[in-house]
Amino acid sequence: MAKGNNGQQALLALAEELCVLLADGLPQDQATLDAVLAALGETDARAAFGLLAADPDSAEHAPLAALLLSPGPDALCALEPALQRADLDAAGALALAEAVVRRLGDGRVRALLPDGSRAEIPAGPAGLRAFVRRLRPESTAPAELLGILARRGGAGLAAGLAVDLAVGLRHCRLDWTPERVFFLGALLERADMAQDDLAGLAAWATGFLDACGLPFAPRQALARRRQALLAQLRQAEALEEALARGSYEILMSQGLRLAHVHGPDARAELALLERAGQLVLGLPGQALDGLSRRDLGRAEDAEELLRLLPGLEDDDNPEDQGES
Repeated sequence: MAKGNNGQQALLALAEELCVLLADGLPQDQATLDAVLAALGETDARAAFGLLAADPDSAEHAPLAALLLSPGPDALCALEPALQRADLDAAGALALAEAVVRRLGDGRVRALLPDGSRAEIPAGPAGLRAFVRRLRPESTAPAELLGILARRGGAGLAAGLAVDLAVGLRHCRLDWTPERVFFLGALLERADMAQDDLAGLAAWATGFLDACGLPFAPRQALARRRQALLAQLRQAEALEEALARGSYEILMSQGLRLAHVHGPDARAELALLERAGQLVLGLPGQALDGLSRRDLGRAEDAEELLRLLPGLEDDDNPEDQGES
């Protein structure tokens, strides 16, 4: 149920906190409210919510009710400390959803609108279970990473940023292997709070780790991604040079085909990657290049090993080279 030592008491306390939030009003941003009003062809929020309540299960209304029951950034940050205290596993997450369904009874919850007013959201058992599922209560970040955020918070990391980072870790959907925990932990521990964009670095790192897959070797993965980004930048520069000589339509009519790469995005990611390499491995960007793997054979004893080592000086055979 609970992965920590809090047990059933923590689960019930979390269920109570969720129910209080839903009864008091789940915060809605203006973009969500505008989307609901536009979909229903209404300009008045109360009229729109009345239409939803009248027929909540229709094909038109059910997706809108689900949208309103999706926790936004404010709700996620407000609930993160309680989610961490409960530290539930998959079975605990299911039990939490059922506890919320039992406590709310009729399944009607309230939305807190941007102007401070409140309106009812139709939410049956399925909707409430989906709300709890979107919180990902079973995906609390590893204790090692949360400990780093707590220590850095005590050293001056803004409390709001620490919670934002914990929410990001909860929702990044990574399987936490020791290598991934090491990489992200080193980055969070060593980043300069005065100079680094810690939120940007963490968001990039979780996406990078997900894209790399498993098994994960930090130096090799950084080197491969750096080379890919440099290739993208060369493509972007080639396109910029070509466009300086003629319009895109003229170049197309002449048979020129160039992949479109958004240069600023590639440069921004390259900067984040190289900063991560410095923080995690202590290596500047160029030091990641030129990695090679050589098969020198098998040594049975020290004398045989010494005989094989001079082979490292032979770099003439490209077939033996590759990334390591």
